[in-house]
Parts: sequence; structure tokens; C-alpha cells
Amino acid sequence: MKILSFLCCATLGVTSFAHAREWTSNDGKKITADLVRTEGDTVVLLMRGKEFKIPLERLSEGDQEYVREESENAEEEASVGALSLFGQELKAGSLNNIETDLSERTQRSLSDNKLQPTKIKIALSLPADFDPSKPQKVFWPVGGINNEKERLSGNIARISAMSAKALAAGYVVIAADTEHGNPRETTIAIWEGDADFHAEVIEKIAAEWPEFMNWTHACGGFSSGSKGSFFRTAQLLANDLTVSGVFLGGCNQPFADLALEESGARKSAFKKVKAWVSWGDSDNLVNQSQTDTVTSGIKSAGYRQIRDEKFTGGHTINQDEFAKALAWFDEAGE
Repeated sequence: MKILSFLCCATLGVTSFAHAREWTSNDGKKITADLVRTEGDTVVLLMRGKEFKIPLERLSEGDQEYVREESENAEEEASVGALSLFGQELKAGSLNNIETDLSERTQRSLSDNKLQPTKIKIALSLPADFDPSKPQKVFWPVGGINNEKERLSGNIARISAMSAKALAAGYVVIAADTEHGNPRETTIAIWEGDADFHAEVIEKIAAEWPEFMNWTHACGGFSSGSKGSFFRTAQLLANDLTVSGVFLGGCNQPFADLALEESGARKSAFKKVKAWVSWGDSDNLVNQSQTDTVTSGIKSAGYRQIRDEKFTGGHTINQDEFAKALAWFDEAGE
């Protein structure tokens, strides 16, 4: 086969390879060459150190089928390797920070916020083997709002305190805020803009990662962040996500009923959600009586699987307890 007689200048879509094999032309002539890449309907072969472009149609039917299969495999591998969200590159095994525009509808819903947000900021800690096409577990850290500094720090600030154990347990960790911090401005009252904000975050992620709606979700926080976790749990349920559990660290008040009212979630949805109530035996802000109030309040809201766990320590998030909670969430429910 005279290679030079098959030169072609078509350059639609490029796929690269490095495979040596015997090639046969459609008139029966044979050569041995490396498959370097495809360029549209052209095959680029390397022979004796030189590249030659050959129209795909000049090859035998068997070789044409081989090239098509190799192209499909290469495109599939490239698709898996090009990990992104909202057009921004992500790196598995790392903390990623990205942002996208907030819809006008949600901006109107957040019009009572002190600062008018226009952006969604998302932080994602991804396992090293993360693949959005496969089943995943997600943990949403929830930030507290005891003061303006904490509100501005938002939910994303909790990633550093909660991602290590979550990642070790195989979770993807996702936290979302506006460019001005927490879309909530209080954790002790209904704030419908926060529910609308997280509904948009879920919708936008699912639009790019369709399997996201089939993943299993959990959330949690510490102190006022644990109070905010009642609202996050209800938001996830209201958006038809499967929620395995909620971690309530140093929590002294239940807001499950208020969260139902804000989100519109069904009370029956809480039945399958596990609640881990964690508090220290020397905690000066949370005691047994307050913990009993929390467990009683979440039972009345529909929770059926509750663990009240006391550890040795004060008003702090206990990482060992958090790890145990995540493991419990993973166990088959009732």
C-alpha cells in the first residue's frame, strides 16, 4: 500500500493513541504501523518515524471497525478524566472551590438579606477515586450563625472541621454559600431564601451530574450549626434526596418542626433519617436535660432512629463520635 497516496487533510475532532499493528487496505495491501490518532474521518499512522494521514474508507472493514472502537474507548477515558462542574475543573483527592451565578428567582427570595447575593460559591472535598457517574455518599457541613463573623464564614468554613473524617469514610463533602457567606441570616427562625438557595444548588449539580439525585446524603454541624442542620436535613428531603443521617454536635435546642414548616418536607420523610446527638459530659452549654429536650423534639417531628451519645469532654465537636455517627449512617436502616 503506497501510504503517500492516502494523504488527507480532514481535521475534524482529534483523538490520540499509540498502538502498533498490521493494517490492511481495502485492496488487500498490508503495512505495519502505529496508530497515532484520528482526525475526523482520517487515520494518522506512524511508520518509520513519519506520520501518514489515510482516509478511513481506504482501510479494510476490520481495520475501520478497530479504529472506531479505539476512538470510542479513548473518548470514554477522556470523559472520565475531565472532571468538572459548572465548566470549572475539579481535582479528585482535593478541596475544590468553584462558583456560578445565582438565578434571579433565588436572588429575589434572598432579598431580605443584608447584602444582596448574586453568586453561588461551592466547596467540594472529593475522594481520590471520585467518579460522578457512580453511586456516592455526600456529607453537607452546616455552619452556625451566632454572630455576623460566623454568618460571613458560612457553611464552607465547616469543611475544615468535618471533611477529614467524612472523606475517610468515603464521603464527598459539599458546602454551599453565597459570595456574602451563609444564605441564612439566622438559625432560629424560618428563612425561606435559604431553602430556595439550596434547592437551586441541588438542581444545578444534578443538571451536570444526573446520578446526584440517586446518591445518599447526610449532614451535620456543631452547636448552632447543629441547629441549622435540622433545616438542611429538611431541605434535602424536600428536594427528593435520600438522607441517611444528621449529626447534631453540642445541640441544646431542636428545630425540626420549624424546618418542616420552612421546607415543606413531609414529616414521614424523617422516619428513615438517623439522628446522632453528641454532647460532652463537661459541656457548660449542653446538659442532659437539654439533650432530652432535643431528642424529644426530634421524635415529635417524625425521627425514629435516634442515638443520644455522651463523651468525655466539653463544648467541642468530638471527631471520634463524628466518625462513629458516619459509620452508623452507612448501616442498613430499619
